[in-house]
Amino acid sequence: MRIPPTIRSDILEHFECNIGAKLFAQPECGRRIFASNKLAGMLEGLQKISRIPSNEGYHALTVISAVNSLRGSAAPLHSFLKNGSATRRCIAGAGFEIEYELHRVYDGRAPQTDVGIVDIRFTQDEADEADRAALWDIEWVSLEGDRGEWKPNDEPSLFLKTGGEVRGDEGSPLKIGINGYSARLEHAASILPSHIARGDQVALKKLKSRGYTLFYVPQGKGAVKAGWRCTKNLGRAATEEDILAARILAGHMKEAHDKGLYVEWISHRGGSKVLTKAMEQLELWHINLQGKQKIFLSDATSSQYLADEIRRRIGMNTSDTKWFNSTPGVAQLIGGSNLGLTDVAISLNVLVNHAEQEGRNDAVVDVVRHAAGVVKKIPSGSSALLTMLFASIPSLTETYNTDNSVPFKQLLKKLPFSR
Repeated sequence: MRIPPTIRSDILEHFECNIGAKLFAQPECGRRIFASNKLAGMLEGLQKISRIPSNEGYHALTVISAVNSLRGSAAPLHSFLKNGSATRRCIAGAGFEIEYELHRVYDGRAPQTDVGIVDIRFTQDEADEADRAALWDIEWVSLEGDRGEWKPNDEPSLFLKTGGEVRGDEGSPLKIGINGYSARLEHAASILPSHIARGDQVALKKLKSRGYTLFYVPQGKGAVKAGWRCTKNLGRAATEEDILAARILAGHMKEAHDKGLYVEWISHRGGSKVLTKAMEQLELWHINLQGKQKIFLSDATSSQYLADEIRRRIGMNTSDTKWFNSTPGVAQLIGGSNLGLTDVAISLNVLVNHAEQEGRNDAVVDVVRHAAGVVKKIPSGSSALLTMLFASIPSLTETYNTDNSVPFKQLLKKLPFSR
């Protein structure tokens, strides 16, 4: 078990004891929580640190809040069962995991369920090795001539950061990318800038001067394997890795909400599934983001309609008319837009449930326009099928799709005579 570097281990050690087990913070109501003396001492130390107004204090408060959520009569919404056990569960957050067991007891008056903390693990080591979803600050490093590369910091961050040109207010929101397929952290760091900048070179140049934050979701081994997995997994439920990453991401979205930060979350390919699951988590927590956060889906391989429904229910900013973009690949056409029917469903939903009276005429036009466009989205003819084939190759769709010729142009760049 490793204490995060931002929480001073000497403070924690001061509060640790080595004998017996004890009740952690006698509750006025709800379940009792028991822990070994060592774990109880650690929690008491975190409780003291949580009262300090700082990033470290916020992280400590997150851990304590997760523990206190166990006092409810039902399992916390963000907990999950450990494999092979009906009583052992786990809560995952940014930089920590809390493993616990439920124990049915009888105190002579009525049966009740107590909670036993089995372990508190700080997971910074896994995040450091890019084996666990985490936030990474990415900066542009200039090389010879006009060349350069996007380089992650040496270690991930437990918190959302503001500073310099990125103030986290309405005029300068945080822009955080969420990757889909990638061979490794560095590969993901190089893919997202094009999507954050929407393919605009002026915006990309500005991004190079200020850097950006990546919520890195570890993928399968190798870019090719991970990339084709988007197509292979069409229609399947989220994996355990997706769900774990979504819980951690949801924690950061709640952090932004608690701190009043403005954030734009930009997903690429399979990152849309993690982002949608994270938004579902916020809905379960009954959080209203009050228009301070918004999303952009690029090459989404999960339902855009579901993402639209959930973003509205949790109070996201939905003022942008263009909030998704996609290549005409198989994974995008079927998984993301359902062969264009998603556009029709979204516009109908806006017309029926969300359009103000003065905006209903525009909403009607959108429905008609998207309905007419469904047929166009279904590939027909050799040219359209060839375009879909190129757009389905992961290595040709890493950049933002400004038009349907982008995958073909990327293919030409890879040919020997173009070098």
